[in-house]
Amino acid sequence: MDVASAQLCHEPFLDSCNTMFEPQYVGLEAAGLLTLSAEGLLACEQHLADVACEEQIFELTGPCSGLWSGTQVAGEGCGLDVEYYVCDSSAACTIGLDFCGTCETLLRPGDDCTVDGTTCGPQAFCDVGTCRARVANGGRCGPDDRCMAGSGCVEGLCEGPSFVALGDACGATLRCPYLTACVEGMCTSTARLGEACSAGTPCEVGLCAAGACVDPRDNGELCGGHPECSSGMCIEGTCEPRPSGCIAN
Repeated sequence: MDVASAQLCHEPFLDSCNTMFEPQYVGLEAAGLLTLSAEGLLACEQHLADVACEEQIFELTGPCSGLWSGTQVAGEGCGLDVEYYVCDSSAACTIGLDFCGTCETLLRPGDDCTVDGTTCGPQAFCDVGTCRARVANGGRCGPDDRCMAGSGCVEGLCEGPSFVALGDACGATLRCPYLTACVEGMCTSTARLGEACSAGTPCEVGLCAAGACVDPRDNGELCGGHPECSSGMCIEGTCEPRPSGCIAN
């Protein structure tokens, strides 16, 4: 991510944090499913101080994966997005074909992964019945290896996705820069809250209503899709609070 200044980075992020991320995490915290970890917060802060961008493709991976402490034990439910983190430290969420998940016992590299109800977790994979660690970006890889999540093996080395410029073609391996989005295969500028928006200029956060980006809708309000709700859940046309049915049922 190439940003001209810290202020330009912080201001749009606060829009997203206050209107989308915070309500979702707070909902799960209120349900007793997540707790912010002081130790995890410190470990993540120290890690981000000098980590290379290609080593931190997703926000809550590596040392930052312990930022939240979940309370669901092995065998209990979890889900997509923020609900992926509700499993406790001894388990990890495995998502099923119905897009709901189950917390499964977390194994270590070298452990037997043929037992039902166990998982190698996001940092490893099951290879011929044994958990093997994924290769970090910059490390050598071959046909039998797997690179860290979000990366691929390119000419014998694990590499993360490439970042392209505004107006360039984009996709799974070609990521758009900050404050842009991939719209019909091309990196397009996004609009912030209060700014003009359209089908060709999507909102960075919130929804486009009457030609301007506005805050996402609160629980109980009508919606036309998950991104329109502060909870991230639009169920049968109404914004619903978390946890979702993946956990609540």
